[in-house]
Amino acid sequence: MQFVDECTLTLKAGNGGNGVVSWRREAHYPEGGPWGGDGGNGGSIIIIGDHNINTLFDLRNKKNIFAQDGENGQTKMATGKQGEDYFIKVPLGTSIYDASTKELIVDILQSGQTYTICNGGKGGHGNAFFKSSFNKAPTLFENGDLGEERKIDLKLRYVADVGIIGFPNAGKSTLVSALSNARPRIANYQFTTLVPVLGTTKIKDKTLVFADIPGLIEGASEGKGLGHDFLKHIERCQMLIHLISLSDIDNEDLFQAYTIINEELSKFSNKLTKKKILVVLNKSDMNSSEQNINEFCKKTKLKNVLVISAKEKQNLNQLLEEVYKIYVEQESKNQKALDKKDSDTEIIELKKQKNYKQDLKITMIDDRVWRVESEFLKYWSYKIPLTTKDNIIRFNQKMLSIDVENKAKQLGAIKGDILKIYNLEFVID
Repeated sequence: MQFVDECTLTLKAGNGGNGVVSWRREAHYPEGGPWGGDGGNGGSIIIIGDHNINTLFDLRNKKNIFAQDGENGQTKMATGKQGEDYFIKVPLGTSIYDASTKELIVDILQSGQTYTICNGGKGGHGNAFFKSSFNKAPTLFENGDLGEERKIDLKLRYVADVGIIGFPNAGKSTLVSALSNARPRIANYQFTTLVPVLGTTKIKDKTLVFADIPGLIEGASEGKGLGHDFLKHIERCQMLIHLISLSDIDNEDLFQAYTIINEELSKFSNKLTKKKILVVLNKSDMNSSEQNINEFCKKTKLKNVLVISAKEKQNLNQLLEEVYKIYVEQESKNQKALDKKDSDTEIIELKKQKNYKQDLKITMIDDRVWRVESEFLKYWSYKIPLTTKDNIIRFNQKMLSIDVENKAKQLGAIKGDILKIYNLEFVID
């Protein structure tokens, strides 16, 4: 399967079903009464994390996703069937952004985690709902609400505890294979690994996920090789293993290999260089020159450099011990930072209810013709079909509640002028 870690989707939740006007007509119920049922709710679109998938490939060509509409209400006060929800399965580590504002909406980090990205519209009420002691035979009914729409960008960044970085042929895939049950494709040429390879390892009381991050070469941060595509996959790692091959065939200069990768990390993001990085020299079975190792440590001024052979599984226990020690330290620091953040959290007052009178906008668009704009009236002009006397009265009450006529008259409107409210027209009395 092709590896895809970014895609864009246009989503539309289901509309709510419409309520209906219906009357009871049975011989043994001579008084009858309202019998119209409510519409069913529209289906929502829900994101769900799935640990069984590791790419956005299945979503790449979908582009537009629609949830099912709710059914209209029925006679005998029967509620319409609810529209089915649409579930979008994504890999763990998927970040979802609003495509227009680029604002982060949610990170999917756990298997089974769900997030309702678009809510389905609520079903409209039928006339049975509006029956009261004041109105025993209402002709009131509503259309269902429209389902939410939005365009989103999905970006996959792998969730791994330990990211393994380094040049191609450093032995990253071999190391992941040696530490876990992962079985990556391994060969002695560049870019054998075309996707991040994940492997799970149990260390004492921790189960850690190791990730082989492919494609880092000089210029990776600028898009050369495969590094530009995969550098973002180490942003969520708690720590990094910088793996460097001791083989003369892979590296003529160990220090240069070390420096180049570090420069690419800093060019891509300063956050990466601030991560705890454990430097590991690999392929000691091919070249374990003490002189080269000592020179490298002297130039880098690193005190804790491990020498291993992933192929021969030499010194891997020592490596795991060091990884465990660093991981626990980082985990403790992160928890303290979270605790401090929680203690510093300010109490934010709830937003006041929106003043729809301030939202009202009236402008003259022609001789004795006025355009009325308001989110409040936009909603109700769709919600209340003006096909019954009761509904016309109800909509007029909505207009009266925000003083539409009075404000129009203050602006110069007179009796007989036309108010255009979206798809509706009213004459001022």
